[in-house]
Amino acid sequence: MLLGALAALIPLLVHLFDRRRPRPHPFGPLAFVLRSQKRTASRLKLKRLLLYALRTLILLALPVALARPELRRDAEAAQVVKGPAATAIVLDASLSMRWSDGTSLFERGREEARDALSDLRPEEPATVLVCTGEPSAPPPPGFDRGRLRALIDEAKPTYAAAELSRCLDIAARALEESPLEGKRLVVVSDLTVGALRLESPPPTVKGPKGEPVRPEVVLRDAADGKESLPNHALVDLKVEPALQAGPRAFQFTFTVKNFGEEALRDLEAAVRVEGTTLGKGFLEVPANGTAQKSLTVRFDQGGTVTGEVVLTPDGLAEDDRRAFVLNVPRVLKALVVNGAPHATRYRDEAFFLEAALTAPGSPVQVSVRDAAAGWREDFGGYDLVYLLNVTAPEAAEAERLRAFVEGGGGLFLSMGDQVDPDAYNARLGELLPRPLRLVRTSVERDDPNAEEKAAKLARVEVEHPLFTPFTGRAEEGLTGARFYRYMLLEADRAEAEGASQVLATYEDGAPAVAVAKRGKGRVALLTSTVDRDWSDLAIRTSFLPLMQRFSAYLTGSLDEREEQRVRVGETVTLRPEGAQGVSAVKGPDGKEVPLKTQPDGSMEVGPLEQPGTFTVLDNEGKPVRTMAFAAMLDAVESDLSRLPQEALAAHFGEETVKASAADAERPPVPLWTWLIVAAAVAFFCEGLLLRK
Repeated sequence: MLLGALAALIPLLVHLFDRRRPRPHPFGPLAFVLRSQKRTASRLKLKRLLLYALRTLILLALPVALARPELRRDAEAAQVVKGPAATAIVLDASLSMRWSDGTSLFERGREEARDALSDLRPEEPATVLVCTGEPSAPPPPGFDRGRLRALIDEAKPTYAAAELSRCLDIAARALEESPLEGKRLVVVSDLTVGALRLESPPPTVKGPKGEPVRPEVVLRDAADGKESLPNHALVDLKVEPALQAGPRAFQFTFTVKNFGEEALRDLEAAVRVEGTTLGKGFLEVPANGTAQKSLTVRFDQGGTVTGEVVLTPDGLAEDDRRAFVLNVPRVLKALVVNGAPHATRYRDEAFFLEAALTAPGSPVQVSVRDAAAGWREDFGGYDLVYLLNVTAPEAAEAERLRAFVEGGGGLFLSMGDQVDPDAYNARLGELLPRPLRLVRTSVERDDPNAEEKAAKLARVEVEHPLFTPFTGRAEEGLTGARFYRYMLLEADRAEAEGASQVLATYEDGAPAVAVAKRGKGRVALLTSTVDRDWSDLAIRTSFLPLMQRFSAYLTGSLDEREEQRVRVGETVTLRPEGAQGVSAVKGPDGKEVPLKTQPDGSMEVGPLEQPGTFTVLDNEGKPVRTMAFAAMLDAVESDLSRLPQEALAAHFGEETVKASAADAERPPVPLWTWLIVAAAVAFFCEGLLLRK
């Protein structure tokens, strides 16, 4: 049909052959008339040129229109389209898609997904996969465009990383259910370094003979070709007691990472509890660098505190905050029963312990009594009791002490010359972590070589909350202590309910520190003394913090669950104590989180789908503040560096189509209708020019 465009030469030929060459005949009387005709000749010439152009347009437009020309906006796209193809649209829903400069990347990605669905031909089946951390297999490719559009409209970004490579493999498996030979994957993502694993092989589908075939891949950039997505993030947080500032003071140490190309100045970091800012500071972070900031915060009251640390927000505000659950020590009342008082203070059994518990920053209020007065005290007015080298109590006092511990009180026992193993086993055997056996002497105190022959600690469970601070150089304060005498213990009880835990041993393997739970309370046993009679532990640098941590541990202030670092997408295990039950766990948005009871009585919560503080409810539906926990984001998603185009082309192949909403592959746009309209307009204009 395009050969018909040669008809456009007809007006030119007619114009050329129709030209007449008049012979000049000078005639004087007509000179005036000729000058008048010259003025109208130019108008006639313009009219003839317009007629020539219109007739040429008519004869050119008609055959070209009959050839049905089409406009394709993307030449590269035209090279890869080989006919109808089953299409899977994969929409990235990872945390990084929440980045926003006014409009979030996920909203742009959702528009891209809608456009990709609209661009499909009627004969092309399609399916949609929303790529999350735990993606589900999409439905087989079909023609229900309304259902697929609803899937896109209802999709929401998550707070976790998404394995886009895995999602592509799942989508490729879904495409194999379509009988069409053509297969296409449309990937809508921000294409950051955490989006794809380029070291893994590209997705493939099974060919007609079962051979692996690489489908056509269309990449739609939700970031619209931005070279960089600047972002900073709170990648780590440490909360440690700041005893030098008070008993309820804590030091918050922020670690901030700058993933941008420009340095950050005067970045604000703050600690907030229930909307109130308790501490604030500023820090500078170099380009692509890391910086730390420490803030000391003092709390007015003890108990479980929930709050968050925040940075000045940027495009991805979700990684600029982190929730925390902190057990602030409350004021503890301790009864110290001194079994061996002495007129010389430094030789008194309770001298060093009392000094440690009343040191600045300690939350313990100490009441010291001798053995006679101590057994007359009402234990209900105290949180914990220290028995320091005390003779075994009578049966009535022992029963009161047992009731105190099983009701939730803490009990600390240290040995000495006043302790009779048989009497203790008979009257306090139900409370002791292990039965007492006999005293072992490693060396006499006045031996000239006592320092070399004395026993030392060989193993300390630094993973236990009681000994967590004693690592590195701080461990020397424990391992350097000399023990001249210590009490040997019998083997552990057979029944699981009365099982104890040995947290430290001597070089010969004998227990040095043993702990056990009795009812709702806890018991700790030090097999040596807290004065200088049997050891020199009392004058070691570790003694003061160790005794204060004993107080916190025995009263439940050292929450072992705080050692768990739970990330979004993971599960957490809760272990209710005693008869305490858990009916539900609610997330930061108030919705219940999946909860499953394990055979051992523990509760598996999750997977956790969002960061923040999670509330645990008891059987009556009331919050259990001491069991609350916080989930944090994975710092991997905070790195928004873009994948290079060369790397994407090398991974998916040179034929990969890179498209966006502006230049995406579109169906052909027909031009022949406009050519017919142009021919009709030309006919109309020719008629106007021929009117006289």
